[in-house]
Amino acid sequence: MFRPETSMDRDVMPVDVLFVGAGPANLAAALKLGRTLKERGAEGRFEIMVVEKGREVGDHILSGAIMDPRGIAELLGPDWRASGFPVDADVTRETVLTLTEKGAKPLPFIPPTLKNHGSVIVTLSKAVRWLKDEVEALGITIAEGMPAEKILIEEGRVRGVQLVDRGRGKDGSAGPSFELGAEVRARVTVLGEGTRGSLTKQLVDTLGLAGPNPQAYGTGCKELWDIPAGRVAQGEVIHTAGWPLDNAGYGGSWIYGVSATRVSIGFVTGLDHPDPANDPWQNFQRWKTHPRIRSILDGGTLFKAGAKTVPEGGWWSRPKSFGDGFLIVGDAGSMLNIARLKGIHTAIASGVRAGECIAECLLAGEVPEVLPAASLANYEERIAHSWVKEELWRTRNWRASFAKHGFRLGKYFAGLSWALGGRIVRDRVPLHEDHRAVRHGDARRGEEALKADGKLTFDKVSGVFHAGSIHEENQPSHLLVADTNLCVSRCAVEYGNPCQRFCPAAVYELVGAGSERKLQINFSNCVHCKTCDVADPYAQITWTVPEDNGGPKYLGL
Repeated sequence: MFRPETSMDRDVMPVDVLFVGAGPANLAAALKLGRTLKERGAEGRFEIMVVEKGREVGDHILSGAIMDPRGIAELLGPDWRASGFPVDADVTRETVLTLTEKGAKPLPFIPPTLKNHGSVIVTLSKAVRWLKDEVEALGITIAEGMPAEKILIEEGRVRGVQLVDRGRGKDGSAGPSFELGAEVRARVTVLGEGTRGSLTKQLVDTLGLAGPNPQAYGTGCKELWDIPAGRVAQGEVIHTAGWPLDNAGYGGSWIYGVSATRVSIGFVTGLDHPDPANDPWQNFQRWKTHPRIRSILDGGTLFKAGAKTVPEGGWWSRPKSFGDGFLIVGDAGSMLNIARLKGIHTAIASGVRAGECIAECLLAGEVPEVLPAASLANYEERIAHSWVKEELWRTRNWRASFAKHGFRLGKYFAGLSWALGGRIVRDRVPLHEDHRAVRHGDARRGEEALKADGKLTFDKVSGVFHAGSIHEENQPSHLLVADTNLCVSRCAVEYGNPCQRFCPAAVYELVGAGSERKLQINFSNCVHCKTCDVADPYAQITWTVPEDNGGPKYLGL
């Protein structure tokens, strides 16, 4: 274990390698690093630590999820299934449907980007729990329930992170159990926080690391249902596009047969829709009322639910992913292939290359206090000369084509650019930040269009319950709104307070009337999806880590 040293009032914990976030990318990196050091006779020479904000590894992990096995085969070898890595089902049958309000037309063929032959259905939270055990078996420390709130940057170099202070009251004042968060200082810090990571955002903004395009996001809402046997086969995959989204909306759905009686279902809504009434949770619930979808779910039982943003921008939205003292991996580094609706394989592959790079740096001779960018650039070189770059490069203009042309035309432009290797004429196709697409209007329009029945459709508070999300009430809100007066003045007039719509967890609520009207933040509902950090039209909301390591419990989802 580590022996804390005291500097000022804040403990300092020195390590050689620090991984922030225990998702598939970072756990793959830690595992590859640990195994490489062991193979090279350097086991136990270096202190390696993973910090995870959730109470348990897997609590905050959410994905569909179909996994291309290419990444895990790189990590564990071609006989990876014999290692015990958890798989729910092999993909056996595929259908793609175009929905209208009442109709469902199957495509005569499966688009190349959606072909899943050879892929597997997994529960990602279970997968990372398995990886955690493998990492810990190498003597690497995984510290659960340790949220990091600040990236430590000194003279342009990343020196580690500061863990969250604990024991403050709602007003921010120090309570009787107040404790300053420790600094964890490292030679290299690997950010694998997943989508819209708060420390990654700090780092990218501070050092100007943003890619040529800003990141584009969707919000994916997921449910796990137990259904009567015979409706969806184990391993069956159904994707849909169209209703309830219009031409301005990017998104679609999935239905995956986890077993003969359990299905994973979900709906992803792009956050660049111009309508301030765009509501990812309501879109999901409306989709379930379609006759084709209802026929699958009727008589079934909702087991778990959740929501999370999806980084859709692709290659052109990648931040610079290495520098003095840091690497950025997985979804934090925009490694998801939105055309294939897959990111687990590329996240793991990016982790493998990060682990290889760090191992070479540590074993090269005398190790500097901070690993320099010149050495860590090898990570990007390994990405650039791999199938990861080849796959993501081909879809580099995919999401931007839909943003530029709308869904009906966008699918043709995106498909043609994919067929031509990633471009038609223009390269790069520009993207705008999602919140800049929102036009003036009334977010309250259509708010009561769908009444949840508690059997097929569910309100947002019920979704929070099924996510298992909980936070200690007596702590400062981790959702920071720069100017709450804006909410009851300009935002109410110009947009109708869209935070009440885009948040899938009913966190934001305008209460009171007249001069007493104010924004109420129900932060205990938060499921850590980060939608508010993306979609607020004034970019006034900042998502930060809560001090109590609360949030959803997605294990098994």
